[in-house]
Amino acid sequence: MNALCLPDHLTPLLMHLEPLLAAADKYQLGEPVSVGWSESAVVDMEVGGCTFAVAFNPAEPVAMGYDVRDQWIAPYPAVADMQRKVAATPNLVVCGLPTDSGCVDMWHHNGEARAVYCHHAGASEPQRAMLLTALALDYPLEDAVTLARAHARGYLETHANGYGKVSWPVARALFPRPLTANHPEVQALGWTSTEVAVAPFAPMNREQMALYPVVDTAQWVETLLALDVKLTQLRIKDPTAPDLAEQVDRVIQAGEQHQAQVFINDYWQLAIAHRAYGVHLGQEDLETADLAAIQQAGLRLGLSTHGYYEILRAAEFAPSYIALGHIFPTTTKEMPSKPQGLSRLALYQKLIGEAFPTVAIGGIDLERAERVWRTGITSVAVVRAVTQAADPAQAVAAFNQILTPRPSQQD
Repeated sequence: MNALCLPDHLTPLLMHLEPLLAAADKYQLGEPVSVGWSESAVVDMEVGGCTFAVAFNPAEPVAMGYDVRDQWIAPYPAVADMQRKVAATPNLVVCGLPTDSGCVDMWHHNGEARAVYCHHAGASEPQRAMLLTALALDYPLEDAVTLARAHARGYLETHANGYGKVSWPVARALFPRPLTANHPEVQALGWTSTEVAVAPFAPMNREQMALYPVVDTAQWVETLLALDVKLTQLRIKDPTAPDLAEQVDRVIQAGEQHQAQVFINDYWQLAIAHRAYGVHLGQEDLETADLAAIQQAGLRLGLSTHGYYEILRAAEFAPSYIALGHIFPTTTKEMPSKPQGLSRLALYQKLIGEAFPTVAIGGIDLERAERVWRTGITSVAVVRAVTQAADPAQAVAAFNQILTPRPSQQD
């Protein structure tokens, strides 16, 4: 069980924490969290066997944990100045920094600052309570900050005309927008972005997006296309493979022959050169890949995400689909995040809605496929469930029986 211990001066947060933890328990969003009292001046937390502190506007530096700054007195620091400070201070978290037309939340990520922005901040105590709740549930800091702002805004709207029931934030309109090169106010705010702005990517054929095998050879792609699979991905992990370009070219030609949607994982330069249907990239590629070249070449773009912030960040670039993962434990690749599980997957799907097609990926086998499909996602990505099946054709047929078109897809 995880633990959250409040100091005396933060006891008013208890009235917000308890219903949030109850909602988290209802949605099965993580390990149970016990709430106790701290004799120190900070919030003491134990999550997954690790202990750390969360201090709001502390007078002294925080040794192990987060230094959260959320009380501001005019004149306010400039966004650009605070961006540099957060980039240089790994444990600094900025919440609700006022701007001329809204507020910015900011945190440190691998030597740089990242941020979300919205036009109204919401209520301060619910914001703090959700930040603590999300951290206690082992959400990464970027998701905890993003959820906290969404809840603060939702709480204010719900309670504007009287008492309302506290619920987990779901509606997209409540969530702040990540500050990226594609944000319309990024220059006015003075935010320096490491990405480049890009136009929306070409759309997918959603009617061909049920089963999505991800395989590591051109031979596998050709085999699957012969079985009438209409969406697949070539993922070759070794960039030095001598026949890499040849395999990329083979699957692209096979995809055209079978009128299928074939994606190339990572190798966007080859995908452009050989005129692929689409390319799949990770979050880290948003800052290094030439997204404009991919878009101008007419390629579709799929983006990997691992939580709330990354979903919202991906949406800023209007990809062809958003991948959500990893859902269950997987051994096919080293993952930067923990398994999301079905409950979080369902909430991510509600957040995205019909704005983009979605792909669930990570540890999904035939036994789990139906429960994943019920969350409303557009497509289910599988790896070993097909490539290690005794009869791949039978495995494909079995998945197709489960991943049947929904009523809205048949209209």
